[in-house]
Parts: sequence; structure tokens; C-alpha cells
Amino acid sequence: MHWLLLIPAITCLAGPAPAAEKPTLNLEMSRVLTSQKVQVSADRAVLSLAEDSVFTGDVEVQYGERRIIADEVRYDPGTGRLNASGNVRYADPRIELTGRQGEFETGDATGNFVSASFRLPQQDGRGEAQQIWTPGDNIVEMRDVTYTTCPVDKDDWVLLAPQVRLDREAGVGVGRNVQMRFKGVPIVYAPYLSFPISDKRKSGLLVPDLGRSERSGTDFSLPIYWNMAPNYDAIFTPRILSKRGTQLTTNFRYLWPRSNGQLDVDYLPDDDLAGRTRSRSRLRHQTRFGNGWGLDARIEHVSDDAYFEDLGSSLGSASPTHVERRGDLRYRSRYWRLLARAQGFQTLAENIAEENRPYERVPQLLANGNWNDVSGFNVGLRAEMVNFQRRTGTTGLRFDLRPDVSLPIGGPGFSITPRLELRHTQYQLSNLGDDKDDAPTVTAPIFSLDTRAVFERPVGANAGLTQTLEPRLQYTHIPFRNQDDIPVFDSGEPDFNNVQLFRQNRFTGGDRLGDTDKVSIGVTSRLLNFSDGREYLTATFGQALFLSKRGVSLPGTAAPEANSSNLIAEVGVDFSRRWNADVGYQWDPEGAQASKAEVRVQFRPGPEQILNLAYRFRRQELEQSDLSFAWPLSKRWNLVGRWNYSLQDDTTLERFAGLEYETCCWVARLVSRNFVNSRDGERDTALFTQIHFKGLASIGGRADLLLEDGILGYRSD
Repeated sequence: MHWLLLIPAITCLAGPAPAAEKPTLNLEMSRVLTSQKVQVSADRAVLSLAEDSVFTGDVEVQYGERRIIADEVRYDPGTGRLNASGNVRYADPRIELTGRQGEFETGDATGNFVSASFRLPQQDGRGEAQQIWTPGDNIVEMRDVTYTTCPVDKDDWVLLAPQVRLDREAGVGVGRNVQMRFKGVPIVYAPYLSFPISDKRKSGLLVPDLGRSERSGTDFSLPIYWNMAPNYDAIFTPRILSKRGTQLTTNFRYLWPRSNGQLDVDYLPDDDLAGRTRSRSRLRHQTRFGNGWGLDARIEHVSDDAYFEDLGSSLGSASPTHVERRGDLRYRSRYWRLLARAQGFQTLAENIAEENRPYERVPQLLANGNWNDVSGFNVGLRAEMVNFQRRTGTTGLRFDLRPDVSLPIGGPGFSITPRLELRHTQYQLSNLGDDKDDAPTVTAPIFSLDTRAVFERPVGANAGLTQTLEPRLQYTHIPFRNQDDIPVFDSGEPDFNNVQLFRQNRFTGGDRLGDTDKVSIGVTSRLLNFSDGREYLTATFGQALFLSKRGVSLPGTAAPEANSSNLIAEVGVDFSRRWNADVGYQWDPEGAQASKAEVRVQFRPGPEQILNLAYRFRRQELEQSDLSFAWPLSKRWNLVGRWNYSLQDDTTLERFAGLEYETCCWVARLVSRNFVNSRDGERDTALFTQIHFKGLASIGGRADLLLEDGILGYRSD
């Protein structure tokens, strides 16, 4: 609503312009904005200092990005008033106005627009007002206002207000007796409604959330936003659970010159079903001290093990097994990365025995140093000290030192990198059994030779595509060291995949160093279009060959005896705009059988048509199928759904189905979900209902988030 800034004060004009010409005049803005110019063009101009100057015939007044167009514009030099009439139009990047008449006062930057239609290009919204006037430079008053994002003559939903006042300087709008109508039926009424009209934050009510689940019954929440200060604010959310009671959630955010964070607290004073008070608190904090130093904290606590299953922040949320408490002090420079960490966990799964629960790190001190191109060599150093603590089992200190040196050799399209690392690990242990060494050590060298190459050739019609061939060969040698008397604090053996194929140590963590004489072989081929960056095909194959037996293992497991790893194959295909697929497959040559497989196929003939099929298999672990889709039944109706089924257990893990009805300015969703939400296999059912008024807000549960998470490629926008 910046059209008052366009008002020119004509300071030195006289006499009529010739009727045959369409003059363009540059006029000085002597009253409203000094030293600024506007441009006026018209088919005919009659200029006078004593009487009204009149511009007629396709008049256009332009100032910067703002423009007024009218059939006639009159300017009174005595009063400084400008009057535009006959198909008056105003436009700037934020608003467009159309009306019969507009009056503007050049002296005090006030004006009046009668019977105006307006459009907001950025919000794709439009409306009408019987009168728009400005009693001051930054104040806009509107009378008998309607607003919608629906197209013309299809006002499915509309906001009505007899009076609206906009304060542009404060960034606040106020409406009186605001009514929202949907399909002609009033659904919302507010005698007083205050709302932001800029990017400035403003206290007030946010969009409510409504749903239902079997565990908690009807679930209704109404967020209340409080803009406490420019650098901190809060959201208070009363949440009514019909089977449990009323929960209060508080989200407090803060921002300082060097720090920012958020504190979340949920409190249910008396759960009617559980018969106890239940709560959750979480702090996320970050501070940057400067000179490379920083602090990060993540601290969370819940009152009981079933909190997330019963009172998760969203309908149908699953339960984690642990929540983390962690504080990190970090330092980063050109050569060094330092970390001081304190970390612990709250275990939420009662069936996890004490001896299987994660250790606390109190503290962990870690230093990583890297120096590249030291006389052609790359030099690195990793040093770590960790104090592992737990209520049961072996505890103690672990010191780990890993200096390394490598020599990159290469040229266009190839590289050869020999690397040598020395690893020394030492312990100081407590709570050991009889006759066990409380200070064991392990020292061993690690040698690797990594070679890579990239070959390219043009293929296809007119050589428009490029095919690559990227072989990689790596040899790794780690001698055997007996580690049977060393406890396992944080080590494990991850799933074998293309990344693990080229890892030097087959174990994660610092408690096991896997002996090996291994040759890793891999090759990747891609089919690319460099003109648009599209990758039509990528295929990777790989396998590791073991030249000697391996003796190091984790407690309770035997050392692997196979002479080779699984054969890995990963293929991604995107030949068609309609079809794409990913296939991952691992073949066990010793057992002559498949050990892992993943297949995903997507059919997408149109932007709103999505069909996903997936299959996941891990021998003796899981076998699942997954079907998800979003498919139009007609121009307005869409069918959405997902079915995740365990073939191994012969049970459905999750299924949901729903309908969407979508128009150009609103969409309604109804989704029912049944799923396993607890570790003991207990099921829950949740119902999501949502009406989203485009360009305004949503009412009901967040069904759109469920669909985006469950259907690959689905977008609610």
C-alpha cells in the first residue's frame, strides 16, 4: 500500500500540450519525497499553475516499482490534491489495486480509494474493499473487506471483515468482527483479530491441530505464540487428550549474538489412564565463542519408558529405545579438530539388560590433525581418550593414538595412494574378573594401497551422452593381534555395503582392530548427460578377496572364515521420465544364496500420479514388501495409501489409506493409519483430518506430513 509515495507536486508547468502528442514529463517531488522524480505519460496534458492540471487518455504515473494508470488524472496546485478516475489501477510488487476513483493528498501523504479490488501477487490472494484510505503515511484503513485465494467467481472460502486497519510501520493488522465462510457457511468468527502483515513476529493464536488415536482418544491442541522480545519467543500449546487429560507444551527459543537454542517442556499433571504425572524436557543449545571454539548441547529426559508411545508429539509417533544427553566443546583451525564431549543415555526399553545398555562417555577427548602436502606427503594424527562408565560390567579408560602418512600419486583420470598408519590402543580397566589384565594394549600397523581411475567415452545419438568406467582396486594389510581380553565399549561390525567394502578396519569404534589381507575390487559405470546434469544409469559392482584367515572377532561370535565377501551389485535406472528404479543385491558365494536384497520401483506418469513398489530382504532378519501410492481418481479426488508388510512375520507393520479432495484454493484430507508403535508389537490406530486453505492456514491434524513421510515423491504443496 505504497501508492501515496507516488504523488507528484508540479512546481513549474504552464500551458496545454499539443493534442497530437503523448508527452512524457519528469516531475520533481517537492512535497512528499524531495529530490525524487516521477514519470507521467498521457495522450493529452493541459498544464496550469492557477487551475487544475489535467492528464487524459491512458495516463500513467510511475515512480520506481510503483505505477498508477487511469483514464484521467487531475492535479490541484493550490491544495496539492491529485484525483485519478476512470479505470484506476495501481501496482507494486506487493499489491495491485483496481477501482473507479482514487484521491491523493500530496502534502500529508494521505488518500482515498473507492470501490477497490485488490490482489496480492506473492500470496496469490485477492479481495475487495468498499473503501481504502490512509489517514497517515503508514496507516491503511479498509472498510467492508473480503479476501480469498480462490479464483474469480469461485469463492469457496472467503474472509469477511467490516473494518480492517493496517499499521505498516509496526507490521500489524487488526480486523473487527472477522468471519470466515466455507461454501457459504460461517465456520470461524472472531470479534477481534490481530495478525502480522510483514516478516515481523507477532503474538497470537496459531493453527490448531485435531486428530484421534486409540491410545489417547481425541487429540486437540491449540498453539499460542508469544513474541516476548526481538531475540526470544515462546509457544504455549494446551493439548487435550480425551482419554488422558490436558497436557501443556512449552517451546522457548532464544537467540543471542553468539548463542541460540530451544527449550521444550511437556507436562501432563495426571494421566487418567496411567495414573501418574508424565513429562518430557529437551534442551538444544549452541554457542560460538569465536577463534574456532564452539559449544553444542543436546539434553533430553522423559518421565517413563512408554512416554513416546502414549504421548508422542504427533499422532502415531513411534517410540525410540534411547534418548541422548550430550555436551560438546569443539575447536577447529586449519590443521586441528578438537572435541571434548560428555555423553550419556536414558534407556527406554525395559527388555534391554543392563549389560547391553550403552556406556556413558564422561568425558571423551578427541584430537584430529591433518597436514597436506608436507614434501609431497599427507600426514595425519588421531588421538583419543575416553572414560567409559556404566552401572554394571567392566568400566575404564581407553587411550587411542593413530598417526598416519600417505603419498598421493596421480594424473588426469587416475590416482595411486599408498598409506601407512600405526595404531596404539591402551586401557586402564576396573570391575574385571579374576586373573585379567587391567591394562591391556594393542599396537599394530595398517597398510593400504588404493588405486582409482576414471575413463569416459561419448555414446548415443550425436554423442550426446557420456559413459564413464570407474574401476577401483585397494589392498589392505592389518596383522593379527589377540584382543580376546579387551572389553567392547563401543565397537561393532556394521552391515556390509559398498562403503564397508573399502573400509580398512571392518569394525567400528576403538575396541577391535580386524586383522586382514584383503583385496577390494569395485567398478562403477555411469551414463550422464552433461548438458542438463541428468544421470540415466549408475551401476556398481564389487567384492573383497581375503588372502589369509582372520582371527579377530567380537565376544560371542566366531571369526569369519569365508575367502571372499558378498558380491555387491547396486543399480540405479532413470531412463524414462515415468519410470525409475534402484536395485541393491548381495550374493553370498560361500552359501551360494542371496544374503541381502533391496528393490524399489517408482512409476510416475504425471506430477500427481505416484506408485511405489519396494522389497527388502535380509537373510534370517527381515523380509518386507512396501506399496505406497498417490493417484487421482478424478479431477478433484485423489486416493493415497501405504501398505508395509512383513513377509517373515506374516503381519502388517503399517497401513494407511485416505482420500484427498483438492481444488485450486483448498484441499481436504482424511487418512486412517494402523501401525505397530511399541517394541512389544502393540498396535495403534490414528485418524487424521485436515482442511488446508491455500495461502492462509490448515485446520486439523497434519495429514500432509504423514503422507510426505510415507509416500516417496509425494508433496503437499
